[in-house]
Amino acid sequence: MVVLIGTGGLGRETLWALRETGDEGPEVLGFLTNRDAEHGTDVCGTPVLGPESWIVGRRDVKAICCIGDPRARRRVALSLERQAVQFATVIHPSALRSAHVNLGAGCVVGARAVLTTQVILGDHVVVGVGAIVSHDSRLEDFATLGPGVVLAGWTTVQYGAELGAGATMVPRGTIGRGARVGAQAVIVRDVPPNTTVAGVPAKQLSSFPRDQWL
Repeated sequence: MVVLIGTGGLGRETLWALRETGDEGPEVLGFLTNRDAEHGTDVCGTPVLGPESWIVGRRDVKAICCIGDPRARRRVALSLERQAVQFATVIHPSALRSAHVNLGAGCVVGARAVLTTQVILGDHVVVGVGAIVSHDSRLEDFATLGPGVVLAGWTTVQYGAELGAGATMVPRGTIGRGARVGAQAVIVRDVPPNTTVAGVPAKQLSSFPRDQWL
């Protein structure tokens, strides 16, 4: 049995992936959110059970943290991990992956995503709809790929880094820890940690304040 934390777009896409798995997938009990106004309602026919704390102490239920923003996802997931909550990984049945792909706990892999060979995903990684992760690439914990992102071979996306929809990374590049890459950007050189880049080719626009560094 699983619950989905977050009722936004990623939560609904994850629910879709679980429904597509049919009898092979776990039973979905409902959504959790700290938005009080949503408690007792339903999302896509699935009940909103209560706040994130609902799962604490329920040893027979696993969580999937479906929060798109990696900083917010990290905050929630680490808080629940400290309270012994276990996390499940979800892969849409239409996603393609070789036998040489390792996934951590709490990952979400969207529809028609492709993970080729010698690919490693850490914990709580999100690979969006239609994203491509080529050979010998590594996505560290809380890394996030938007829809249609393309990572060429030997790419590293460090802890908590985020690539917007349609961004492309050249081979052997590194996206630094906590960095953010704008949609449709073409990254031709390494991205420094905790910075925001965008454009074709991608250029640095700003840096995160020090209190937001990952």
